[in-house]
Amino acid sequence: MFPKTAVKIAEQYTDDDLVRMICRESDESAFAELYKRHVKLLVYTAIRKTGLKSTAEDIVQDTFVKFWIKRSTFDIEKNVQAYLNGILKNNIIDHYHKEQRKSTIPLDEIENPLADDTQEYLNLNVLSQLYEQSLLKLSPKCRVAFELSRKGYSLREIAQNMGISEKTVEAHISKALRQLRIEMKDYIAFALLGITCL
Repeated sequence: MFPKTAVKIAEQYTDDDLVRMICRESDESAFAELYKRHVKLLVYTAIRKTGLKSTAEDIVQDTFVKFWIKRSTFDIEKNVQAYLNGILKNNIIDHYHKEQRKSTIPLDEIENPLADDTQEYLNLNVLSQLYEQSLLKLSPKCRVAFELSRKGYSLREIAQNMGISEKTVEAHISKALRQLRIEMKDYIAFALLGITCL
């Protein structure tokens, strides 16, 4: 889901060992192992707070992305599980703030609803879910590079954060866009014709 594993990390490594390898050496295999150990509990926590599996998975994914980006400044003496839980908590709070802003509807829209508002909402909801599912099919590095680019990071910033060249970042983003177009083209075609895929 994140930086691609090159070498299988032995299970006898403690979390502290993995954190040192991640923070000091940017070891992707250690990061993948740390992710594997903690992702289920974090997703479970996020589901309990949000009630939606897809939303929870997105929030947890962003949690690990933030940890990877800030790995060079992480205090290796800290408990990594507590640290991840802290990022997760902040991400959940941010999610609720965004949802509250979305739910604020102008009075004139309430008094004069459009006939096709419900169908438009359903179409957008399906499209959003399809987009999220398509992202999960990307390779770990490809997904990280693409999502960081959507958040406004430049090629140089992404390359520095991921420890790869700008050309490689560009290749990952191009590949992600190609795959997303392939995955979503059928639904978009139906939507343009006004046919629901529900």
